[in-house]
Amino acid sequence: MDKYVGIHSEIKDCGGVPALYINGKPHAAVAYMTYLEKFNEYEDFASAGYKFFSVPVLFSGRWISTTDGLTPFKKGIFDIKGAPVFSLFDEAVEKILEACPEAYIIPRVNISMPVWWEQENPDELNMKDGVPCRESFYSQKWRDDASRFLREFTQYANSCKYASHIVGYQIAGGQTEEWFHFDMNGGYGDCAKSAFRAFLEEYYPETEYKGLPDLTLLNKKSNYFNNEYLSWYIEFTNFKIAEAISHFAGIIKEETGDNVVVGTFYGYTLEVTNSLQGNHALNYILKDKKIDFICSPNSYIGTRSPDMDWTEMYPADSVRLHGKMCFQECDIRTHLTVPLSQKDPSTDPHGLLSAPVWQPRESKYQAVNEIRKSFARQLIKGNALWWFDMWGGWYADDDIMNEMAAYKSIYEQSLTDADRRSNAEVAVFVDESAYKYLTNCSLRNIFHTQRNELGLTGTPYDIYDVYDFDEVYRNYKAVVLLSSAKTAYMENARNLCKTDNIPYIMTSALKEKFTVSELRAFFEKSGVHIYCETDDIIYVNKNYICIYAVTAGKKTIYLGRQRNISELLGGAYQGTAATVTIEMQKGETKLFRLY
Repeated sequence: MDKYVGIHSEIKDCGGVPALYINGKPHAAVAYMTYLEKFNEYEDFASAGYKFFSVPVLFSGRWISTTDGLTPFKKGIFDIKGAPVFSLFDEAVEKILEACPEAYIIPRVNISMPVWWEQENPDELNMKDGVPCRESFYSQKWRDDASRFLREFTQYANSCKYASHIVGYQIAGGQTEEWFHFDMNGGYGDCAKSAFRAFLEEYYPETEYKGLPDLTLLNKKSNYFNNEYLSWYIEFTNFKIAEAISHFAGIIKEETGDNVVVGTFYGYTLEVTNSLQGNHALNYILKDKKIDFICSPNSYIGTRSPDMDWTEMYPADSVRLHGKMCFQECDIRTHLTVPLSQKDPSTDPHGLLSAPVWQPRESKYQAVNEIRKSFARQLIKGNALWWFDMWGGWYADDDIMNEMAAYKSIYEQSLTDADRRSNAEVAVFVDESAYKYLTNCSLRNIFHTQRNELGLTGTPYDIYDVYDFDEVYRNYKAVVLLSSAKTAYMENARNLCKTDNIPYIMTSALKEKFTVSELRAFFEKSGVHIYCETDDIIYVNKNYICIYAVTAGKKTIYLGRQRNISELLGGAYQGTAATVTIEMQKGETKLFRLY
């Protein structure tokens, strides 16, 4: 390794929440990123005070998913065998530095394999519908060659003239860069056979290898406790992804002398119900000291309906408990969003990305309030964030950019608060190991959609993987256990609640989801403070409270005690009160500072 010439970054405690420190000082890690750099808003965000920027780095000029008919955003560094084109990275970084000479850069490194590699290694690919399909994450050849590419890139970044601007790396790969198997079916194919055999020999040595299991069983509405072999295969498909991420993180740590933070998309326990996609081995990642932060987009629950709480896709409080930072991708559509086929016809010539989730918001009012709602959640939960302006120009509006500037100042102020921790009195627990046993239908109700009801109860909640139950459950007045599978961890959690007289409710095969009324009644009976009795979205910690109005009308916020309260972001409300009553329009977001 060449001598590392960059600056030092790390994740450390800041007011009780893991935060990004650079050269010993905490920083407001609010960033900007776009895929289509030719339509960037770097200058606008730099003028708004932003210094953090993420930049996409592609090893291969391939689209980020297996969808046919789409072309990549840019060329890949390793598209030409034996002749890496690092100038592609130079050009991308220089565009940022022109707009913001003091920028901190976090490359999003997509460890994708170029076309020539696939052509030379047909036996190292997935099979999808009988057709070879991108690199298999079980392939040792893939891991070796991808490792070599990553070392070459990191060594170049270490020694380039702007190395001192690079404060971390985000490792990306797989379908949509989020570490899903490219065939979305657990990497089913020849590579999986030998890897699964080796997995069984190491972790379940008494088991006879019987080949790959029949995946049609996954479509049946039943549990898989009676099919241990299938459950082991599901465990295998997830574990191997986490293992690969850990391996690549180790390379970056080694090449940088452990001087910068490394993170990844992973752990979508709450969002992805396909047990074979590879994202359900978060506990492996949480134990890994080489991984410093975990990322996900804001939830797409309800196709990103504005009237739902856009949570993290992973059990975020387990991430924080393990000392890792939560880094949210806020890819908020606005009234300025246009389909990719219109913005850049060469990338989407056939209009394939035209589903409702890609469409613009109806008005600036709606866009501003949804952006504000997303920011308020990240602020109050203590998450870092980046605004993901996918096709460019989504935020090119004076009112939006004034908001963005205010967000930066508010977030910086929040870092000076002595106590930034959650004050939730409710703990929700999920069990990623249940993915080995439950059908997608059950999981969609239990893990995925239940967040909608939880977000409308008028009280904050923390959410953990049940693996962490013993360490935290005594800190809460009420516990919600989300799992119909009677796993060992869930049974232990229920027994501990009974033993310690902690009020709890638990889903079951007959009761896969609780209504808002049922949840609120349980919380009230358990002595949990309810901040708002209308079915609106509330975010609150010791220093801030935010309300998003799902319906128009009078909203009453019960603070629990006399507080000084001041409305931010242009709002007029100021006073000292224990109860605040305000009129709100539907879809309006208000953020208050508490003193």
